[in-house]
Amino acid sequence: MVAHNKNWVIDSGATRHICADRGAFSSYSSVDDGEQVFVGDSTPIVGKENVLLKLTSGKILSFTDVLHVPEILWNLIPISLFGKAKVKVYFESDKIVMIRNRQFVSKWYYSQGLFMLNVLEIMNENASTFSAYMIDSCDFWHGRLGHVSFYTLKK
Repeated sequence: MVAHNKNWVIDSGATRHICADRGAFSSYSSVDDGEQVFVGDSTPIVGKENVLLKLTSGKILSFTDVLHVPEILWNLIPISLFGKAKVKVYFESDKIVMIRNRQFVSKWYYSQGLFMLNVLEIMNENASTFSAYMIDSCDFWHGRLGHVSFYTLKK
């Protein structure tokens, strides 16, 4: 199943991933500890867990500990967390390019005054939880199987 809100914005001021759409979560836990997000006012956090985004590049990003804040207007991804995941972020005029291990991950395009991630779909049902920040199964199995050819992997 695909969630409706595909707009994910990179935010240099955010410290946590924030998502407005409950349907985007691949796993979910309700919270009622009174924790709030401050974005001009205090907005309650109603849940948290994991979100998997399949990008137009074919890569899958796995975000853990995403806060569910229904009243937020944009789904936010903090730029600061990409460095921890060993993803390099380059600004090029009207786009942001993400690279990991010398491989292209994705582009973010400038729209409505914000940088938006190219999301193909939000994987929210029957999706496994991964501990990796970025998942690229073809490259993973290429390395795991002793660097066999990609032709062999496709068989």
